[in-house]
Amino acid sequence: MSLRNLAYAYSEPDISASYKVDNEDFQVKEILNFEPDGDGDHLFLYVEKNGLTSQDVQKQLMQYFDLPAKDVSFSGMKDKQALTQQWFSVKQGNGDLAVTNELNSNQLTVQRSLKNKRKLKRGSHRTNQFAIRLRDLSGKPDALIERLNRIALEGVPNYFGQQRFGRNEDNVTKAKQLFDGSLKIKDRYQRGIYISAARAYLFNQVLTRRVETGAWNSYMPGDIMSLEGTSSSFKPIQWDQVLADRLDKKDIHPSGPMWGSGELLSDDLCAALEMEVINTEADLKSGLEQIGLEQERRALRSMPRNLKYSIEDDSTILVEFSLSKGAYATSILRELVKLRPLENKSAMSAGAV
Repeated sequence: MSLRNLAYAYSEPDISASYKVDNEDFQVKEILNFEPDGDGDHLFLYVEKNGLTSQDVQKQLMQYFDLPAKDVSFSGMKDKQALTQQWFSVKQGNGDLAVTNELNSNQLTVQRSLKNKRKLKRGSHRTNQFAIRLRDLSGKPDALIERLNRIALEGVPNYFGQQRFGRNEDNVTKAKQLFDGSLKIKDRYQRGIYISAARAYLFNQVLTRRVETGAWNSYMPGDIMSLEGTSSSFKPIQWDQVLADRLDKKDIHPSGPMWGSGELLSDDLCAALEMEVINTEADLKSGLEQIGLEQERRALRSMPRNLKYSIEDDSTILVEFSLSKGAYATSILRELVKLRPLENKSAMSAGAV
């Protein structure tokens, strides 16, 4: 099931829009959950890239510093068809800051460089800040204001974006082939892409069922609750008014399964719904269990923070907001407008933010 076929929280939008007409129409700034300490063996580089994937930049840094992939790392993958800023770390050894001017081009600019004692690990960023321009609106921009206000107040279903699944959802197909043994892949990174797509696909199926039943942003008996902006979750001993108030304030959210081996963390009605959905995809279910991944949880609701907008002309609007790591801007946009297909199909292979 593609993203466009998943259930909407606020009904399918009436207005169509184009996005990523230019790379500058989709801007992302990555914010770490810590500040590099200024000393140590790892060089942290804050890089602005234009029309490059995060892996493209990683390869350029590997070549420039003559290092293997394990010594050049980044926190989150950012879209190719976009103007983005993100952190990379390079193992350099203690000493003076390396000269990076020769790295700069019309597609890549090193904006900051700082030392740190430890390398940058995946998922080390706290949020991503977005500035997204929607063009060629099929209706008046001010018709979007009511829906924007509702999204800002209530959030959206925290679907994995289409980038996770590849063109025509090929990544899910490849995952099934990987699990049944008909596809052999030695490359660890590529295997990870297919396995992640399988987990994301099952999560989206559970979430769309919760949206259909109106329970994506409310407590269901047996739910595991996720803490806003973190990967932490907990199982309520008893649902009470204190927890209900926290849910209403968007401090906690219901969660869905990131499938793996071990006992399902939820129970009661929530577990019954999840198992009903998951069992319809037995090949993905068993494959993920056998691959060695453990059960995890992901919030069902995504909250855009500091959402604001500016109407630039009769057919263009600029929307700005921040999202916690792992959340997709396209899941916000799909509740606002019907996104026209990208002209540059290669953008679909870009990593998620």
